[in-house]
Amino acid sequence: MERVDEPQLLFFQFPSSLPLPRQADLAIEKDTETNAGANAKSKGSNRKRGHHSIHGRSMKELPGGLMGKILVYKSGKVKMTLGDALFDVSAGSKCSFAQEVVAIDSREKHCCSIGEVGNRAIVTPDIDSLLDSIATME
Repeated sequence: MERVDEPQLLFFQFPSSLPLPRQADLAIEKDTETNAGANAKSKGSNRKRGHHSIHGRSMKELPGGLMGKILVYKSGKVKMTLGDALFDVSAGSKCSFAQEVVAIDSREKHCCSIGEVGNRAIVTPDIDSLLDSIATME
């Protein structure tokens, strides 16, 4: 992506399933951490939790508000963090036709143009980071 001084809208394309633990998985993880010394089956529970977290979550399941951060390295590489997960961000393909971002209020039947999409970015899970997190669970 080229550097542009004027503000522009970016279109981020995410995978349909994100490798983020569900709220139930987080509760199981906290429970197994507190009972780890008393329960010899905790290692099996951790494997079960890890298996469930691989299935991931959709964007609709994530809470609103601040979701993560964009990291720009000196080398020019761009990464994104969502929760504890790390994602690679790469430039998307150029589009030959204009695309507008609009906000639609279906109750009031009102439509407002926010602006034209400047560039696209493709967000994919960082495989090395995922493999490292699986290795630390075992």
